[in-house]
Amino acid sequence: MYPFWDLINLSTVSAGLALIGAAGIIMLKKPIDKVIMLALLEAGLIGMIVAAKYLDVAMAGAIFDPISTIILLIAITKINEIREKKIKSQGEKFIA
Repeated sequence: MYPFWDLINLSTVSAGLALIGAAGIIMLKKPIDKVIMLALLEAGLIGMIVAAKYLDVAMAGAIFDPISTIILLIAITKINEIREKKIKSQGEKFIA
């Protein structure tokens, strides 16, 4: 009755998540929005690995993905601090 229900399985949903995440990373400007899209991309990637039945690799990816996301967030905050200091120091140069 509904032939499109056959297309909804782990592989296609995971591929869709990965494509949405990749497109979001490319199109969005704010770094925090990119981190959210990176989480979607990682979810799709882990889903595709599970669909291919590489469960040990999926487990390692599931462990390391949050760690890499935290490191990425720390880097984003440091870069923002450096940019703010640079803008502030340039503003003080012109005032003096």
